[in-house]
Order: sequence, then structure tokens, then C-alpha cells
Amino acid sequence: MLRTLATRVLGAVPVVLLVALGIFALVRLAPGDAASTLAAEDASEADIARMRAQWGLDQPVLVQFFYFLGNLARLDMGTSYRYHAPVAELIGQRLPATLELALTALLLAAVIAVPLGVATALKKGSWLDGLGSLLAVLGVSAPSFWVGILLVLLVSGHFNLLPSSGRIPLDVPIRELTGFILLDSLLQGQFDLFRQALSFIVLPAATLAFGMIGIIARISRSAVIDVGQEEFVLTAVAKGLKRREVVSRHLLPNATVPIVTIIGLELGTLISGSIVVEVVFSWPGLGSLLYAAVTARDIPLTTGIVISYTFIFIFMNILVDLIYVLVDPRLRVART
Repeated sequence: MLRTLATRVLGAVPVVLLVALGIFALVRLAPGDAASTLAAEDASEADIARMRAQWGLDQPVLVQFFYFLGNLARLDMGTSYRYHAPVAELIGQRLPATLELALTALLLAAVIAVPLGVATALKKGSWLDGLGSLLAVLGVSAPSFWVGILLVLLVSGHFNLLPSSGRIPLDVPIRELTGFILLDSLLQGQFDLFRQALSFIVLPAATLAFGMIGIIARISRSAVIDVGQEEFVLTAVAKGLKRREVVSRHLLPNATVPIVTIIGLELGTLISGSIVVEVVFSWPGLGSLLYAAVTARDIPLTTGIVISYTFIFIFMNILVDLIYVLVDPRLRVART
């Protein structure tokens, strides 16, 4: 297992370098000048030149890139042009909100999608199977920003049931322990705050989960159908085992690997793909911070956030590989 882990970590280095090169080039090739964007409206050419020299924007692009790589090797992502604070500090402040939203959305999607996928597999060709296929098509086809705006208009605007923006009420104090407000409120016994925070996260989490439900349900359905055609399952049915025993003891345990795979990969996708949803719901996470950074041409902050997304996605892939070994004994035997 350690050898596999080391191989995956070393294999991630070229990926990070390629992503760093790509985002560095795209940000600097974009039209406009960061110094002009950050300067005051009445700034003179001399003021803009001084600002460009202050942030190192007057250096050749290759010099800037190698300087950036050197800082990245020391885990130093630089200082934000807009917020005048270390990029790593800004990311650390916003990351818990994004993780909390992504985990909540994934939990909601998995709770609905996995049972739905198993049920459609057991009733293949029925109306329930057709409903699952319809949900999968709708989830993949509907853009997340459209689903979010629709929920805001209906649930918040028309029915006035849930808040449409933010994370918690502005006038409610909380002492952050982990950065996850739902968890912190429970740890501190603030159950009213927990209910309020839950009401704020429902709509953005449901928006993110909507697209995942169809994907996870279809993968779960396919996994259960494939395992159901194996000889050991047919033998269990021939021996007269009850359907519940066949499903719980034979089908589900052996269909776990592809389900774990899609759930782990979708978590990485949710974290990096929540940008539009965070902007729609004014969720104070990395996505909304990235939007603000791109708008202000904040090169260090934009690059730092994209690199952070890359690290998170790579970590999730490695974590899924490790979970494989835990849930499937055959892999442990194969690697010994």
C-alpha cells in the first residue's frame, strides 16, 4: 500500500506542474493589465508603472513563472493583489465553506442515488427504472446555474421558505472550531444556529446534488446488474436464499468498488465545480473567491485557488485508491 501511495504522489507532480503552467499562461495571456485594473481610476502612468514594479509584473513572463514555481515549492502562493493578504491564508479561510457545501451535497446525492440505483437494478425495465433514467438525463442536462436560479425564484422568492444567499445570518455570532458551521454549532450546543445554518445550505447543496443524483444512480444500477450476473449470485439464488439476503450479502458488498469510485470522484468534481453555485447563492467559499479574483485580475489568488483545486482532486483520487483496499479484500491479496 505504501508503494502504491508513493507512486501516486510522485505521479501527481507532473500534473501539478502542467496545471501551474496552464493557469499561469492563461491568466497572463488574458486581455487587460492587472496593474491598471487594481490602480485607482485617476492613477497616472507613473503610478501604474510603480504598481507593476511592486508586484513584479514588469519582469519577463519566464522570470515570473520560475519565481512562482520556487514559491510554490515552499508552499508560498504569494500575496493577493486585491486583498493584500497571503493567498494561502485567504484559501484557508474560504476552504471550509466549500468543503462543507460539497460534502453536504454529496451526502444528499448519495442518500438518494444509491438506493434509487439499487432499486432500479432490481426492477429492471419497470416504471421505476424509467424514472431513474429520466432523472439521470435531467441531472446531466440541466445547467447548475439554471437549477440554482430556479430554486431561488420558487423556494425563496415565491414560497419564501428558505434563504437564498449567505451561509448564516449576519447578526449571529459563532466561535469557529473547525470552520464547518454545522459541526461547530453542534459541538458548542448551539442547536438554533445549526437549524439556521442548515436552512442556508439546503438550496446550494440541492443544486449541486441534482446533477450528481443521476450519475451515481446509473453507476449503482450498472454495478448491481453486473454483479447480479455473476455465478456466485446465481448460485445463492438457486440455493433458495431470500432476496434480502442475496442483496445485502452478495450484491451490495461486491458492487461497492464502482460506487465508491464515482462517489469519490464526484466529491472532487463538486469541490472544483461549485464555482457557479457559490456565485448564484453568494456562498462564501473558494468558488466565489475565485470569481472575485478573476474579475479583479488577481493573478496570485487566481493561480493559488486553481492549484488548490488540483491538489484536492489529486488527493481525492489517492483516497479512493486507498478505500478500494479497505472495501475489497481481493485487492489486498493482489498487492501482497
